[in-house]
Amino acid sequence: MPNGTEKITDLLSAPMEAVIVTMGAAIARAQRELDRHSLETQREINEDPQLADLGLQATWYQMPRTELELTMAIAMEQRKAPATGVATPAPEGPRVLQKYPLRQIYFQPVNATYSNQFAYNVNAASKIKLAIVPVPPPAADAGVAPRLTRDEVTRLVQPLLVDDPAVRLSMTFNGQVRLWYVMQHKQVGDQTQRLLLVVVDDETRAIVKQVKGS
Repeated sequence: MPNGTEKITDLLSAPMEAVIVTMGAAIARAQRELDRHSLETQREINEDPQLADLGLQATWYQMPRTELELTMAIAMEQRKAPATGVATPAPEGPRVLQKYPLRQIYFQPVNATYSNQFAYNVNAASKIKLAIVPVPPPAADAGVAPRLTRDEVTRLVQPLLVDDPAVRLSMTFNGQVRLWYVMQHKQVGDQTQRLLLVVVDDETRAIVKQVKGS
């Protein structure tokens, strides 16, 4: 009895660009989840007084190169558009090359069902190799410089700060999200107790988060 994967493979037939776009989107989604994990880790570091004082930075993971190799049968759809302007149905199997402009290229995984149905010679299958590599965005800077200075951030949060000489003040800037994290904390025995957390938007100068206590 065929399993679910075999059933999906038997039914799969899609335009070449759809296959490539879908694979690229899946890789991009995987990378986005890795980035979200790193951002969440950095946020936790910024909001923890002990970790923030150490200047720790979250680890960022990247897939430096993703290579795919597919063994596929290629069906080239070549047809003239009808006079009515209504598109004709897409072909279900390989078609003989005709003298019409190329309309679409379809991929079909080579398996037993496909080979038997179309008497397809597996040795004639095409190998599609695709490599996806990350590139830096246009005009990307190595670092993100904050618009606000530490003194400006201090003045913005000053009315919220706890007035106690025994309390320490920590301030960090996260360039990925352009936020300032300002914390007040003190040492209680072997534990570091957070008294206040204020998050300031570097662009709008607005206080976007205020938490008292740990």
